[in-house]
Amino acid sequence: MFLSGFCIATVSTMVGLGGGVFFVPLLVLAFGLPTQKATGISVLTMTFTTTLATIQYARQKRINYKVGILLDVLDAPGAIIGAYLTLLINSNWLAFIFGCFLLLISILVIRKPYPAREETLYADAFRLSFKVIFFSLIASFLSGVVAGMLGAGGGTVDETVMVLALNMPVKMSSATSVFGMALTNFIAAISHIELGNIVPTYAAPLAVGAIFGSQVGPYVSKHVSEGALRKILSGVFLIIAARMIIIPFI
Repeated sequence: MFLSGFCIATVSTMVGLGGGVFFVPLLVLAFGLPTQKATGISVLTMTFTTTLATIQYARQKRINYKVGILLDVLDAPGAIIGAYLTLLINSNWLAFIFGCFLLLISILVIRKPYPAREETLYADAFRLSFKVIFFSLIASFLSGVVAGMLGAGGGTVDETVMVLALNMPVKMSSATSVFGMALTNFIAAISHIELGNIVPTYAAPLAVGAIFGSQVGPYVSKHVSEGALRKILSGVFLIIAARMIIIPFI
C-alpha cells in the first residue's frame, strides 16, 4: 500500500492529476473494498497529496492561482449534471466514451507545439484574459460532469483544456491543476470522514506513501524538460483511457 501510494502520487502530481482514477480501482480490485470506502480513502489520500504538492509548487512559483480558482467555480453544477447523465446512459458506456475521447487527447498533447522559452514556464508570464476565463470555466464545468459520471477523472479535463486550449505549459498547468484540486478535495474528504467511509488500516499506509510521493513529483517536474512532461502526461492519459475503454467488457 505504501509503495502504491508513493508511485501513484509521484506520477500524478508531476502531471497535475489527483490519482483517484488509480487509487479507487486499486482498492476495489486488489483489496476488495466497497466502492464507497475506496472512494473515501482515495479522496482523503488525494487531499494530503494535492495540499502538500501545492506547497512545493508554490515555492517554485508555477501556480496560476486565478486560473486554479476558476477551475473550481462550476464543479458542483457540472457534477450534478454528470450524476443525472448516469440515469440516462449506462455509466460503463459513459466511461467507454470518455476513454475514447482521452485516447485522442493523449495524441494531441504530444503533437501540439509548446512554448520552449524558460520564461513562459512561470505563472507570472501567463496573463488572465477573456479567453483564459472562458475556457477555465468550461473546464470547471466539464470536469464536474466527468467526476459526477465516473467518480474520478475530472483532473484530466482541467489538464486537457489548459494544455490544448490555453497553450499553457505542463509545468504550469500541472501545478495549477493540483492547486485547484486541493481546494475541493479538502471539503470532499470531510464529507467522507463524516460518512464513515475511511478505513484506517488501508488509508494510513496509502496516505503516507502518497505524502512522500507528493514531494517527489513536484521536484522531478521541476528538473525535467517540458517535452518530457508532455510525454509522461500523454502516457498517463493513455493508461487512463485504456482502463475506461475496457470497463464495459469486464
